[in-house]
Amino acid sequence: MHRFIGHLYRLLYLLDNTFFFEVRMRSWLNWVLVTCALLGLLIHVPGRFHVALSLLALMLLLSLLSRYARRRYYVHFVPETPEPPEDPPPPLWPHDKLLHHATGHFEVEGKEGNWTRLIAYYRTFETREHAIMARLTPIRFLRIGEFPPHHLGMWYQFVTPENLLDVTPGRIYFGGKEEPALRLRYRRFNEKGKPLEDVFYLHFETDEDRARVQSDLLLDQGGPARRPWRPPIPQ
Repeated sequence: MHRFIGHLYRLLYLLDNTFFFEVRMRSWLNWVLVTCALLGLLIHVPGRFHVALSLLALMLLLSLLSRYARRRYYVHFVPETPEPPEDPPPPLWPHDKLLHHATGHFEVEGKEGNWTRLIAYYRTFETREHAIMARLTPIRFLRIGEFPPHHLGMWYQFVTPENLLDVTPGRIYFGGKEEPALRLRYRRFNEKGKPLEDVFYLHFETDEDRARVQSDLLLDQGGPARRPWRPPIPQ
């Protein structure tokens, strides 16, 4: 069931975020469904009213599902409680960058966007500010739908220790993929400076990578670490 939801959310994500001739793919699908419903009513065949109503009901259902999935950034996250390691992994040094995927609200040069499973790097600076540096790459949906060209490129999210509210490990589902993940509950600010609570998801290839980033994040909340975060100063 989890994988089915992941496949459904990916379909909805691509319908909502890819375009053909500058028209959203969801709009193309809606027009096709409405056109088929009207043609069904004009053609005098048995059951044409039921067919038309079914097509319109499908359009409404997809719209409601899309709204539900959009609030969850089109990913299905299942919290879990992994066994704590006997020896907590070390946090990241300021020069370390860990490759992963990221989902959530991003910003760049005055633009904002909500993107799902972008390839990204995680990094923590000396100030303990956590940076997620992601890239939106071209994609083809049904061989015709594409992301808008002006959205392609780098996107960023920065989380400071005082705005990191909670870190939850779990499994995340998107498309046919099941991955270890972290859900970050954090505070961000809109263009008017109003604080907003939001969530951000980090997808990982391995449980070890997740444990390392989780250990790094938990330092801001008094969590354990295997070694001091800063290297010792030579005497």
